[in-house]
Amino acid sequence: MPKIKPLGGEVDWPIDEGTLGIVGVAPWATLEFCKVLYTRVLATKDWHYPRVIVDINTKLPSRGRYFQLGETDPSPAIKESISELHLQGATVVVVPCNTAHILYDKWAESAPVTVPHIVKETLALAANAGSKVITPFVSSSLADSDLYGGFAEQLGFECRRLKSDEQSLIAAIINDVKIQGSVSNSNLESLMHLNKTLQAEGVDTVLFGCTELTIIGAELAKTTLKYFDSNVALAEAALKFLHLPSERIKTQ
Repeated sequence: MPKIKPLGGEVDWPIDEGTLGIVGVAPWATLEFCKVLYTRVLATKDWHYPRVIVDINTKLPSRGRYFQLGETDPSPAIKESISELHLQGATVVVVPCNTAHILYDKWAESAPVTVPHIVKETLALAANAGSKVITPFVSSSLADSDLYGGFAEQLGFECRRLKSDEQSLIAAIINDVKIQGSVSNSNLESLMHLNKTLQAEGVDTVLFGCTELTIIGAELAKTTLKYFDSNVALAEAALKFLHLPSERIKTQ
């Protein structure tokens, strides 16, 4: 990979600006993350954007099947992918998959580069906004692990966890996006009913704890609920660790 130093003048950029590596475990979610990342950069020229190395590897062992069926642990493959991206020049690596972060300690420990934690970064956005009562929208495996709930309560949030039928709806929405990149009308309608229920119960904030859920932001915007997207949280963290000038980063 070429190492291209700033030329100075009009096409200059910080000499310590890093390179982002992305371990793409799911294609639509990875593309959505890239879209979110680029929309957080206030750029007027191509070189204002960071260099990004993307490895969309759909052959990495399924996180859900590992937790639900006891199949192959994806941790060694994710850890190796991080090392490969580092060798290609990445100085920061992200894994835009919330469920994989149940295993964070196994693949991020002793990583040769900075690896932001998507769950902690998402909760930080909610904390900075003064949220009090949160509900995480997450995959079934993540719901079973209660990773968001556990971290949230450590930070002083009240967590209203989804009930069984509500979790089934979120799982169906995630599956919609994985398969077709969109959400069925029937599931969107059910989502609006769920949002009204959460509001009535005093929830003030929803967390999109699955990178496939960025697509439903427009539906939450129709309510009075605050929402924070793990894709946005991870993108903002990555840009910060890449040392982009603060005036180049759009915050939520």
